[in-house]
This record gives sequence, structure tokens and C-alpha cells, in this order.
Amino acid sequence: MSDFANASSRAQQLDQKIRQDAAPISGLLWDLVSLATTQVYGSTQLTVATDASGEFNKSDVMAFMKNIGGSNTK
Repeated sequence: MSDFANASSRAQQLDQKIRQDAAPISGLLWDLVSLATTQVYGSTQLTVATDASGEFNKSDVMAFMKNIGGSNTK
């Protein structure tokens, strides 16, 4: 949680990998895949619980994701 530099580097590597994989198919595909990837990551929230002493409980991690599919679910 305190490794912004490493997380930023991994994000840039992911962007580069997506660009390299999409470019041979279509130059425009990169934009679409990049946007979709951003939407997926942006709609995801990770939570880590804390114990009674305020320390992070690394065995109690959950992920929540917003429905970005556009379906009218109720």
C-alpha cells in the first residue's frame, strides 16, 4: 500500500503491453482497449480490513466492482 512508484511502473508496463498487443490488429484498437481497461480498474475497489489494534488484516481482502455493462439490472 505504500509502493506508489512500483505500482505506477507496473501500470505503465501494462499500458505498453496493451499497446503492443493491440497495434498489429488496429491502430484504433489501442484506444478502445485502453479505455475499457481504465473503466474496469476504475470501477473496482479493493478493501483491506483492520484488526482491533488497527493493523491491516491481509487475510481479509475484498474486491467490489460497479456494474459498467450498461444493463438495466435491478
